[in-house]
Amino acid sequence: MKNYIDLEDMANANCSRILNLIQQHEVLSRKQIVALSELSWGGMTKIVNRLLESGAIVEEKAGAASGGRIPGMLRVNHQKNFAVGLDINRSGLRAIVMNLSGEILKRYAQPVKAPDDGKALLEEILAFAASVSHDFEPGLLVSVGIAMQGLIDSAQGISIAIPGVRSWNHVPIKALLEQIFQARIFLEHDPDCLLYAHLKQTKEENLLLLRIDKSIGMAASIEGRILKGTGILELAHNIVIPGGRKCSCGAHGCLEAYIRPCMAQGKYHMNAVSELLLPLAVSIKNMGNLFHADKVILTGDLMTYHERFEAQLKEKLKEINCPVTLLFSEIADNAVRGAALIAANGYIHSLTI
Repeated sequence: MKNYIDLEDMANANCSRILNLIQQHEVLSRKQIVALSELSWGGMTKIVNRLLESGAIVEEKAGAASGGRIPGMLRVNHQKNFAVGLDINRSGLRAIVMNLSGEILKRYAQPVKAPDDGKALLEEILAFAASVSHDFEPGLLVSVGIAMQGLIDSAQGISIAIPGVRSWNHVPIKALLEQIFQARIFLEHDPDCLLYAHLKQTKEENLLLLRIDKSIGMAASIEGRILKGTGILELAHNIVIPGGRKCSCGAHGCLEAYIRPCMAQGKYHMNAVSELLLPLAVSIKNMGNLFHADKVILTGDLMTYHERFEAQLKEKLKEINCPVTLLFSEIADNAVRGAALIAANGYIHSLTI
């Protein structure tokens, strides 16, 4: 792993930086880009030419300038280089297609028919992906981000396991989807995608995100960078109540043992949530201390009902002297949007000069 920035890294970062400037301002001249980016004229020209060559941006003529020349105005190309976001979850499949300006062009969603059967689930995923791919002409979809539930190996593109799914073991999901989309694939843990979407909208840097459904997933950012690594930040089987409720893993007092009953059969169970609040507060405090987080984002199916227990959870945090700020967020399209944003960013960084 490189622990330095080489010239290629800098060029890729500047490609992304210039495209982001054009996105933010809608249209910019070369002169304006130099002023905003503080790049040299030659450096700016190389990057703009590469972006034009790739079709990421287009050039349009504005009105005549004072000297009679017509300056070229640059804007993001809305007609090609689309990014796809896929959210793969036992509870359902979602997808969006968006352009490099972040405009969502099409949305897809369907329930999962066989959430416990690995073979059937994979067939559903691949058929769903194919239906998205077939809606667009070849070459328009340039990158795909996957928000994947369970344990993943992002570098190898493998979905190692999904809790509760039989016969799902080291599935090469990246390679399978590359065959369908014929595009660059980015496999990410779904909480990381949720956090990435949030980070794109805020200047905050030290954040935790907990996604609570039938189990719990966690993502963390330090100084604006999301921590990544296979099997890290797994909270489900951390012991929060020694000698407590028996978990499906065989241990007693795991956090998951208190989460699982809260939304059994897809319904909210008040008594189970009441039992969860202290274990959840302990987990929030411990993780908040570990990562020096100022804010913890709580999302997932359970957070649809947060108004029913928000005050009690905050009281538990107060009792154990945990000063973090809580932000409750319903998932909606955040996971799939985060995946699409990761895909778009990955494509931009691939535009080397």
